[in-house]
Amino acid sequence: MTTYVVIESITPNQSLVFSAQQGPQGIAGATGPTGPTGAAGPTGPTGVTGATGPAGATGATGPTGADSTVPGPTGPTGPVGATGPTGATGADSTVPGPTGATGPVGATGPVGATGTTGDVGATGATGPAGATGATGPTGPTGLTGPTGPTGATGVGNIAGFNTQTGTSYTLVIGDLSDIVTLNNAAAITLTVPPSVFSANDQVHVVQYGAGQVSFAQGAGVTILSTGATTTAPKLRTNKSAATVICTASNTFLIVGDIV
Repeated sequence: MTTYVVIESITPNQSLVFSAQQGPQGIAGATGPTGPTGAAGPTGPTGVTGATGPAGATGATGPTGADSTVPGPTGPTGPVGATGPTGATGADSTVPGPTGATGPVGATGPVGATGTTGDVGATGATGPAGATGATGPTGPTGLTGPTGPTGATGVGNIAGFNTQTGTSYTLVIGDLSDIVTLNNAAAITLTVPPSVFSANDQVHVVQYGAGQVSFAQGAGVTILSTGATTTAPKLRTNKSAATVICTASNTFLIVGDIV
């Protein structure tokens, strides 16, 4: 179709005013070939999401699937349910149950009243003596007692020596507590006299030579000894000694190396 433009008038200070008139429709020409497809334009921006449509009706339940051979995970333990009512008591068991742990000792009960005293039992046998205890500490020294009476005079030191060289000798009071030595090649006689010595007096006699000493009783004197002759003992040998002891008035005991 061809469009013609006619300019009708132009006035000062006015814009052009166009007027178009359409002519008659011409005969349509033949359709030209389709041009090539143009390049695709860029994708436009995503439009705003429309409102969700109403939910459709629930479909029919499908058939149950086969049981799984793989156990599924264990679900969490549910809350403990309320305790149900106690059931009826069952019959007594014939198998003893295990012994429970010993309970704590209970508090001591109050002491009961004292019973009457029973009869005294028979005395038991005496037990063995115990071990001796340790010695206790020494006690303090007691007070000094009074001085006792003076005792009899005992045998003191030898008073001295009386040397005799004859073949006979008679003891005298001056020989008291002395050692009388008798020295001679021949036999010697020593006489113990009466009424010279008192009880507890002593005289020591020693043989110094080859002459054997024999003891003889004075008139009224009694000699006691272990010698072969009780009343006339002898010194055994050179350097033998004996003691003449007055045991009572005119009675003498001779002890020592005698025969």
